[in-house]
Amino acid sequence: MTDPAHPFGRKARQRALIDPVSCTGCGWCAMFCVMDCIVLRPDGLYEVNEDRCIGCRSCKVNCFSGAVTMLPPKMTEENAP
Repeated sequence: MTDPAHPFGRKARQRALIDPVSCTGCGWCAMFCVMDCIVLRPDGLYEVNEDRCIGCRSCKVNCFSGAVTMLPPKMTEENAP
């Protein structure tokens, strides 16, 4: 079934990844996340729910400790050439 909003398939997008070694637990990434996909782990650090991440880079831009990295888009059948 074709998605009417994306008749040619969804565009591949970058995803955020938070390095637990560099993360200070300050919460700035979560505060600026427009998709509310950054969650606090029980150990006090943050992680990204990759299924909800749209790759907007808000978390990366606002991370003072440089703990956020943008991963290249995943290749799936949906966005394969």
